[in-house]
Amino acid sequence: MTRDLIRIGDLSRVTGVPIATLRYYESEGLIECVRAHSKYRMFPQSTVDIVHRIVHLKSLKIPLGEIRRIFITARQSGDEASEATREHYLELKQRLAHILERKRVWEEQERKVRLLLEALPAEEAAEGDEGV
Repeated sequence: MTRDLIRIGDLSRVTGVPIATLRYYESEGLIECVRAHSKYRMFPQSTVDIVHRIVHLKSLKIPLGEIRRIFITARQSGDEASEATREHYLELKQRLAHILERKRVWEEQERKVRLLLEALPAEEAAEGDEGV
């Protein structure tokens, strides 16, 4: 049994994730440990893959709360998972719509500023052109 388990320090070395962060992931329910007789936190070997997935999702700027929901949905079964997945899908679609609307507003602002810049006399435009 203990051959299939690794200590938190080893998990940290293998994944490149600090021990404090691994403890935080554990406290947030993202990874689970087994307490050995020695009171060390021991993790199943499969935790390495889970931590790598967490790191990847974080690199995509996905918040830990959402990562937790993804993992919970993956653990659920049947109809429960379908409903959670559908709700998550709808929330993501709503968030994307909001992002696209903000993008449209910013693009409109950019267009207006560019028009203003083009309307400036050439000598004034050349003086302030260093930062654009």
